[in-house]
Amino acid sequence: MNPLKQLIFLSCFLLAALPINAQKGLSIETIFKDYGKKEGSILIELANDILRGHTRIKYYKSLIIPSDSVIIHATVESIQNDLKNGHILMESRQNGEIESGYYCLTKKGNSKEYEYVLFTNKSEKMTLIYIRGHFSPQWLEHELNKLKNLFIKVNNKQINL
Repeated sequence: MNPLKQLIFLSCFLLAALPINAQKGLSIETIFKDYGKKEGSILIELANDILRGHTRIKYYKSLIIPSDSVIIHATVESIQNDLKNGHILMESRQNGEIESGYYCLTKKGNSKEYEYVLFTNKSEKMTLIYIRGHFSPQWLEHELNKLKNLFIKVNNKQINL
């Protein structure tokens, strides 16, 4: 095959593969985006360079915000949308409403990378956490326990994760 035909074939192959590899955004990302800068909210985002050496978690994002029925409804709806290809690891309800839940959204293709969402609505605060890492759902609690000793400083205040 001549070089020009090879180049055309390779270009067509790459163009056909792009939509397959494009990562669709998660619904919960809109919650982080819409409410992360709202007054009274705390948004924390940690990447692999901070987490490395402490845990197998590669990416951590959390939002703590005062409870509000509109935010709670939007968050639960977003989790349910993202959960279509995943499964519930743990969920507790009070008065028919989700009080807390751990969810495994997907396993990224053939890799060993998983995505998790953790949600709580207690003590007049809602917490939403997104985690991505190289560990199975059976190891989620173990990896979360490793984060207890990890902290960051914000405005000279220590925040434990």
